[in-house]
Amino acid sequence: MQYVASYQAARSYDIWNYNASYYFWQNTLVWAYPNAADLILLGKETNSPHFTGVGEIFKSYLILSLSDQLGRMPWDDLYDGVHETILMPKFEDQKTVYQKALDVLDQAIVDLSATGNAIPLNNRDGDILYQGDTQKWIKFAYALKARYLNHYSKKSDLYNPDAVIEACSKAFDGDGMDAEFAYSADGSSTDANPWSVEGFGGFSSLTAPRYGGYSSFFVNMLKSSPLADSGIDPRLPIIMKPANNTGEYTGIVVGRGLDDGKTLDDYSNVPGGYYSSADSPFPFITYSEVKFIEAEARLRKNDVTGAISAYKEGVLANMRKLGVSSDAIAEATAKMDALTTTDFTSGGDITSGLSYIMTQKYIAMVFNPETWVDMRRMDYSSAIYPNLNRPENVYSIFQDGEWIRAMCYEINEQNRNEENLGDNRPEVRLKTPVWWDTAE
Repeated sequence: MQYVASYQAARSYDIWNYNASYYFWQNTLVWAYPNAADLILLGKETNSPHFTGVGEIFKSYLILSLSDQLGRMPWDDLYDGVHETILMPKFEDQKTVYQKALDVLDQAIVDLSATGNAIPLNNRDGDILYQGDTQKWIKFAYALKARYLNHYSKKSDLYNPDAVIEACSKAFDGDGMDAEFAYSADGSSTDANPWSVEGFGGFSSLTAPRYGGYSSFFVNMLKSSPLADSGIDPRLPIIMKPANNTGEYTGIVVGRGLDDGKTLDDYSNVPGGYYSSADSPFPFITYSEVKFIEAEARLRKNDVTGAISAYKEGVLANMRKLGVSSDAIAEATAKMDALTTTDFTSGGDITSGLSYIMTQKYIAMVFNPETWVDMRRMDYSSAIYPNLNRPENVYSIFQDGEWIRAMCYEINEQNRNEENLGDNRPEVRLKTPVWWDTAE
């Protein structure tokens, strides 16, 4: 996604040199997903459908988060808390998995709306997201539904902007509703945000961290903002710190590493900003994202005025969330009030409008893997993401013009379930689009 870049040239994760040593699979299906499955089961067993609904939300979120990076996924053979675990599950095509996950989100809304519920969600202060507020959980489910329906943008027979807009209308409708996981500054390294010095993300050594700093692509985007007379996005100093040596905001070119004669102190380092402090929460989905989703859907159905209005609120919601000053918000508001439908449709199509929406969505979703979904849906277009280029020293399997489209499945699955998994070679997996990334 090019939010950050390594301090070393040609570092594997900068240049798309990924293989099957990839732990999202195991962390999800071994550690996180079984809790969702157990919530579903225990909610049913205790006549507590609100718990079942929460489990169903996270079942859909977790499996589709994996599917968005990998493609085909198990579904019917997943752990359900009742039957013996299937260690070599069958894989289902992504279209099927998506439909089943969306059905589960619809069921979550039904379950969370139930009036008969034996055990309250916030029993023993256990609801760390919404403290038992089922209406916010329902809005969370609708927000995810809007996101996943919007992923169908390349599928002419499935994409329905009205359905996306309807889901948005029932999702988060104001500040303070974001679904976020709260990290802590007062525990172990795994309690802290992984992008912080205190966290388990590789930043404890500031002389050789996992990532050297923010990328030049991201830094320059924030330094050429259409929302401020100065060109400097007011969120820049909130998101990141300036370089220690120069006091300036400087990014690292992805894949190049540090320039000759430079040290990490010449670049804007990662830890310590809004998204990268020990107690920075991780947002599953936010009100701001919902408004950007709505803006895109309205633009695609030719409601350009509605798209501009939703776009504007998406930007302002993110600025309010980050604590941008009232003066800067007023200036940004004036800039956006001056936008016309022509600005969003210059060139005779919606590319310019998508550029407004997707660049601001990019800024509002730092580190969120949903950004990679967006970049693939937009085919990594430099007309939509100005100045976006492939990494320098890109992995040799990629020919000119090719971009990474998916990830390899983890080595454990390859070794133990190869027959169901299929061809997992990097030269195949990394270059093969997932189902929603193919135009129909």
